[in-house]
Amino acid sequence: MLKKIIYLGFLWCFTTDFAHAQYVDLSGTTGFIRQYVEESPENWNTPIMFVFYNGDEYCPTCPQAINMIYNLYSQNFSNRMNIFEIDYATDDEFNMRIAYELSQPLSIVVVRINDGLSRGYYKIDNPQDMTDDPFYFNENITERINNFLLQ
Repeated sequence: MLKKIIYLGFLWCFTTDFAHAQYVDLSGTTGFIRQYVEESPENWNTPIMFVFYNGDEYCPTCPQAINMIYNLYSQNFSNRMNIFEIDYATDDEFNMRIAYELSQPLSIVVVRINDGLSRGYYKIDNPQDMTDDPFYFNENITERINNFLLQ
């Protein structure tokens, strides 16, 4: 009886940890990730920052926000990750809209890449709504991205 309890306890602990570590990351289904890691051996462990915008939807503050994102990237992340700007409304090749559940005029998506595989992503929707305070914009987004990358 004791062996059975220990076995069930071990099985419960193992399956709990295993189930806890699993998550669905639809970004791995895009050809972009495969293409990215195949371009260079350095990309096998280099995160990606995507700046997704919807070119079909008018957004008066999006150009300013995109410039602020590029400034933030150059100051804080250019030596740690790569950046890509993509109009997800016209992206038929990689299905980014579905993979990252994009629906807003502007989104930042950071994808963690380890051993050539996508290991999760973090999305910040509507950064254009934070452009009134450049300091807050920079600090808030930098902190959120750093917290994700340290997980």
